[in-house]
Amino acid sequence: MPDTWDTILQTLWKRSRFTSYFYQSVQFINENNIPTLALTILSSRFVLFYNRDFIDHIDPEELMGLLVHEMLHIIHGHDHRTFPDEDLNLQNLAQDMVINSYLIEHADTFFSRKGQYYDDIPLLVLPKGLPVIPKNFILHKKTRDVPWEELYRWLKENMPGRINLKNGISLDDMDDPPEFDACSHNDGIESLHVPGTAGPDRNGNDGNAEDMEGLKFTDQDGEVLPTGVHLFHRHMMQEQVDAAKKRIVSFALRDTTCRDERIYQDLNSIITHVNEVDTSSWRNLIKSIVDYSSQSNEWTYTYSRFNRRYFSNGLYAPGRIFKERQALTVVVDVSASMVMQPGDIESAFGVIEELLIKYCVHLLCIDEDLFVPEKSGDAFRPSRERDKPYPYKKGDWKYIKSGNSGTTFFAPLFNDYMRHHSEMLIVVTDGFIFDLNALNKYTPTLWLISEHRKEPFTPPFGKAVTITTVKERVPHG
Repeated sequence: MPDTWDTILQTLWKRSRFTSYFYQSVQFINENNIPTLALTILSSRFVLFYNRDFIDHIDPEELMGLLVHEMLHIIHGHDHRTFPDEDLNLQNLAQDMVINSYLIEHADTFFSRKGQYYDDIPLLVLPKGLPVIPKNFILHKKTRDVPWEELYRWLKENMPGRINLKNGISLDDMDDPPEFDACSHNDGIESLHVPGTAGPDRNGNDGNAEDMEGLKFTDQDGEVLPTGVHLFHRHMMQEQVDAAKKRIVSFALRDTTCRDERIYQDLNSIITHVNEVDTSSWRNLIKSIVDYSSQSNEWTYTYSRFNRRYFSNGLYAPGRIFKERQALTVVVDVSASMVMQPGDIESAFGVIEELLIKYCVHLLCIDEDLFVPEKSGDAFRPSRERDKPYPYKKGDWKYIKSGNSGTTFFAPLFNDYMRHHSEMLIVVTDGFIFDLNALNKYTPTLWLISEHRKEPFTPPFGKAVTITTVKERVPHG
């Protein structure tokens, strides 16, 4: 291992025991196909791939800041919280913006600990030119303390189509481009392929990196910015990452000096509550997709406009008007395999009920056939009026019971019922659909997939989001 890493790790031990404990659990591997450095997980352990030429020419203080930056991505569980069916480039940009802004704002206190005076606290330094939270976002939200998911949604709305693998960010084409701080002049994100050719690790052993894909940040001239590369973890097991983080916290907990560090207290709280943040992220994603996609045009009647056809006969009848009204159709899979997981249904409709203020939700049920439900005792049963939609009300999910244990067919929904519809369609299912490949394309469709499904689900069209149920915490002691 280069002497540079020895010096950096010795300095980290003096400045931040927690960061030092973290990188003592990391394997360092020289990889020339990585332009800067990238922290990932490989064979159940954290691995830092680095470019030897890069670390030999960067300022040691900036390199230390980059190590802290990469650690925070892991601590915040950013890879676990990424939405695979959304814009990965823009998500990675939002994640970097949040991390960099946090570090810049806390640069003079990051390495602080109890009893240490201001003049004794070393400054945390980041390379110049890294992306930070746009000023317009801060002015709009009145705060810098936001999850990256919220920033991502804002960037998506204000920078539509401006980020892609080929052309990067094009601010010149925008009517009202957001203002970026001086240290955020990144103009692009490019794809990266890392073949499995890793060099020796810190112990002289050959690396065993497999082929990986990722993203790197570039400036307007195509030069790579001095920040970390984001690698996509194809086989990453979140349980292994969580276990590794808990081991690091356990080591740090035994160290009095580490417990006095401000960053240890902040990051320990983040690790403890990161699962709760993850649970809310998928809910926000659903609402974001629905808000973006749903709208239907409907005819309605109102007494504010009389019907001229009957007015000449002395009858004042309400007139028909055309107005924009937002509506949703929600279809729930009531096959036995799905209804056996009531937690999934409750979680899914928990989000749907948050939409009731703004949307009119029409409920359908499906197993071997499609039917409009109606209440009968403590359960739904098929209604005889198939053409009259059932308006969902809060708490109605409790009436959803298993239709039968047979195979689920979705052709009656997509190939028949939805032919004359245009509203947003939400499908709550475990994804075990017999005729999945024979369905007529309907957009916009959002598939809410049970978290108990072990196999990956690829929708034939539309977007898919995995339902995440809230796990109750068991108190210790």
